[in-house]
Amino acid sequence: MIQPWHGRRAERYRSDFAVIPALLAAGSALVYGLGDYCGGTAGKRAPVVAVTLLGKLTALPLLLVLTLLLGAERAPDAVDIGWAALAGLAGVGGVVLFYKAMAAGAMAVVAPVAAAAAAVLPVIVGIAVDGSPGLLPLLGIAAAIAAISLVSAGGGRLVLTPYLIGLALVAGAGFGLFFVLLDRIPSTVGHWPLVVAQLAGVTALVVVGVARRGSLTMSRGAVPFAVAAGAFDTVANVLYVVASSGGQLAVVAPLASLYPASTVVLALVLDHERIRGWQVLGLGLAGTALALLAATA
Repeated sequence: MIQPWHGRRAERYRSDFAVIPALLAAGSALVYGLGDYCGGTAGKRAPVVAVTLLGKLTALPLLLVLTLLLGAERAPDAVDIGWAALAGLAGVGGVVLFYKAMAAGAMAVVAPVAAAAAAVLPVIVGIAVDGSPGLLPLLGIAAAIAAISLVSAGGGRLVLTPYLIGLALVAGAGFGLFFVLLDRIPSTVGHWPLVVAQLAGVTALVVVGVARRGSLTMSRGAVPFAVAAGAFDTVANVLYVVASSGGQLAVVAPLASLYPASTVVLALVLDHERIRGWQVLGLGLAGTALALLAATA
């Protein structure tokens, strides 16, 4: 039976719309990677708690503007606020541990380990809640996880310790939990959950800074990187929330976790690091993952 013209057009529009979440998630990965590079650079020049706090505080006005511009159908209720606050605590904990691990000079090790952990947890939860997204997206998920490990793989001079690997795994779990908890909140509340999460994260950082009596001052060289990291992270979070509201968690989260790709590119261009063969393969797999995860067949 030949499908009517209007039916074919409607199907094409649905297919085009289904690709949008994947593209937005890929965009969030790009911006996350930029923020991670800036945050890691700042973390080498100042305390990571101070770096994270400054980034989130300076990015809060930008987040409020974006939230108001994008609008919402309703205000978040108490349950939504609770999920958002938990997401904020998980996310800020992941960021602090991530910056701390990168400050040890092991970005090439921390990035793939943390990103893999961040990708796997939402995939497991997403498949359990939403079911299998289909064969091609599942292949894309596998390619994304493989790409994460290859893209940021570094040289052989780095010393791996259980403590460093543990920091990376817990940081990645925090990022993954952030994705999972935000997915619990209906898209009808717009981006207000991100505002709540940001405020919860700032509050936690202040409490930790006061309790530990650590210095929250920063050198001038670290400030621009910390501010940029906060801005990039905020934009990436907004892109991710928009993507997750229209796509499956098991597809969107692994795409968002491809952020090491842009971090590696920045390291190549700005830090003049040498790219290895497996990193080239990882970048190719990242592109393959994007194509497979965007497939709607």
